[in-house]
Amino acid sequence: MHLGLKQTLTVTLVALLISLSGWSEQGTVVKPKRIVSLAPSVTETLFALGAGEQLVGICTFCDFPREVERIDRIGSYLTPSVEAIVAKAPDVVIGVPPNSPEAVAALQWAGLRVVIVQVDTIEQIEAAMRTIAHEAGRDAQGEALLGELRQRMAAVRARLEGAPQRRVLMVVGQNPLIAVGSGIFLNELITQAHGINIAADTNQQWPRLSLEVAVAKQPDVIIDGSMGSEEKDEAQLFGVWQNFPELPAVRNNRLYGRRSYTLLRPGPRLAEGFEEIARLIHPERFR
Repeated sequence: MHLGLKQTLTVTLVALLISLSGWSEQGTVVKPKRIVSLAPSVTETLFALGAGEQLVGICTFCDFPREVERIDRIGSYLTPSVEAIVAKAPDVVIGVPPNSPEAVAALQWAGLRVVIVQVDTIEQIEAAMRTIAHEAGRDAQGEALLGELRQRMAAVRARLEGAPQRRVLMVVGQNPLIAVGSGIFLNELITQAHGINIAADTNQQWPRLSLEVAVAKQPDVIIDGSMGSEEKDEAQLFGVWQNFPELPAVRNNRLYGRRSYTLLRPGPRLAEGFEEIARLIHPERFR
């Protein structure tokens, strides 16, 4: 009787220990990581993955989606506060170049895991989204997000099938004149939208162009995506180009001011940015 009871208690105890051991392992796997984001594109990706609640700190430039308003700021994109980040005790800090190498080194010296993802090209952006999903413990959601992004971009490309090539100048700064060059996702989007980037032959990502060179290239479409500049009225924004009425872009009213973070950020809104560019280069395909 006592032996049987002892055996029963032993089996029960072993089963309980195994159960607790399994619960602990599973708990470690599913426990949401505390994440600090050093870039707007990283923050947007985490929210698109459904991992916004895991963010405990973001940079001052993170402004999308609206839910970011509740999250503490840990410094700017270029100069994050090491002290503020360490105080958040994150499991991982995720950033993109050119986040301060000094700050990154200091965070690593403090024992924090820092992951820097490259986002120059479309291929790199997709890889970055997959890495961010993995770091957040959301691999399946990451694959689903990538699948949706590719599907939406394919739909835009389908609408452009057979469209003529148009010479495009995309500007991200006016004084000096800074254009979108080669080796970056914006150049790829222009090309996929049946555009010919007139600044791609500089073999620089963000070349400075003289006004004379820009005019000589005779762009059919001019897109002003100036980053970080103050708001200007249309006369100020387009005034320099209106001095060249012989430009095809001016003559055919294909001169656009487009300060769009959807367009400029290398993250989950890439397909939306692609459609924006496509609509500007070939509006007739979206009527």
